Amino acid sequence: MFVSKALAAKAGAVVATLAIGVTGVTAAASASTAKPKTGTELTAKAGPGHVRKHSPHFVDSITGQLTSTSTPAGDVTGARIVLKRETKKGHWVVEQFGRTGRFGKVRFRVRGLKHGATFELVFRGNKNFSRSHSAPIVIAPVTK
Repeated sequence: MFVSKALAAKAGAVVATLAIGVTGVTAAASASTAKPKTGTELTAKAGPGHVRKHSPHFVDSITGQLTSTSTPAGDVTGARIVLKRETKKGHWVVEQFGRTGRFGKVRFRVRGLKHGATFELVFRGNKNFSRSHSAPIVIAPVTK
């Protein structure tokens, strides 16, 4: 049995419309079941710095803690944290990478702060947690 081209084109259009309708419904259903990202907060502070005895460099430690609003503290263990440093021109560059330890705590050692610097801790987020930035951490220049 032969089918005309016009009838075959109409049947193909109907099949395509039904396929689009079905996939649209499944896409809407999967979008409605997607969980929103959990909010996170990143706090940071600088410890007391010191000048090394045999080197003219100022060494300081920056500690931070990543916390989540609605999940247990153990869930943020092992998250990747980035330490950024502000350049003289005002651009932020990546200084170091680190991972959070137990209960979301992280620590960085920074050197070469003879003229002072401004730092920021950044959590870039993942599929479960939203992004967060710490407040800028200003380390004053070394005075003699």
